[in-house]
Amino acid sequence: MSTKRILVITIVGIFLIGAAIGVMLLTSFFRSDSSAIELPDTPISAERPNGTEPDARDRVEVAPETVQAIVSTLSRPRTYSRDIVIESFWEDGHAETYVSVSVSGGITSLRITPSVGIYRRIIVTQDAEYIWYSGDSTAFRRSFGVDGDSGKVSDQWQMLLTFEDIFELDIGDIIAADYTDLDGEEGIYIVHRTLVLGHTRAFYISLDQGLIIAALEYDTNGVLVYRMTAGNFSEEAEAWAFILPDGTDLNHN
Repeated sequence: MSTKRILVITIVGIFLIGAAIGVMLLTSFFRSDSSAIELPDTPISAERPNGTEPDARDRVEVAPETVQAIVSTLSRPRTYSRDIVIESFWEDGHAETYVSVSVSGGITSLRITPSVGIYRRIIVTQDAEYIWYSGDSTAFRRSFGVDGDSGKVSDQWQMLLTFEDIFELDIGDIIAADYTDLDGEEGIYIVHRTLVLGHTRAFYISLDQGLIIAALEYDTNGVLVYRMTAGNFSEEAEAWAFILPDGTDLNHN
């Protein structure tokens, strides 16, 4: 597939995805006849295993007034791999996207597989992104500008809500926060209102991983419109994930 054709497909694809998400959000925003889905109860605070020394986070009560400071102490691991599932919901519709993520240093590799259609591969480095589809022999390369944010770009490709957005919230928009345990993973639970549409988002952030392991978003009627679920976390990256179709290994350049 030619570079020009990849560029056209990518631009059209991004436009269609943006249009679909826009329709989804507007539809859910103005819908009034759908049955509401209740937010999960604020979980009970988790206790550390016996014999484990408390750290700085344990000495601070998690509350809307303190959660931003606690989250600011977390950082994403520089090397890891995991799988995530992104689900979008709208009236009479539902779509799933499966994303395999490998991160090594400042490079993020993604394999994005929609519920219908072929997968695409994306590698985001500090200064560029590489995009290709199943069966392609070359990758389209787009360089970032001086002010480019590779981390933000990789999150956008994953359709990922990030806990860094919590830093920009007014305390009044944070509804609830607490320590929690999700499937044996100790973390922080946060619920807040979004700044634009007034939706409600719930995050589960792993204290060990420094990553969001689950997220939910509800519209103003309490109807679920977005769900993210993570699994299969590893502290090692997949070596093959950073190799372009022409054999170039971006992780060892």
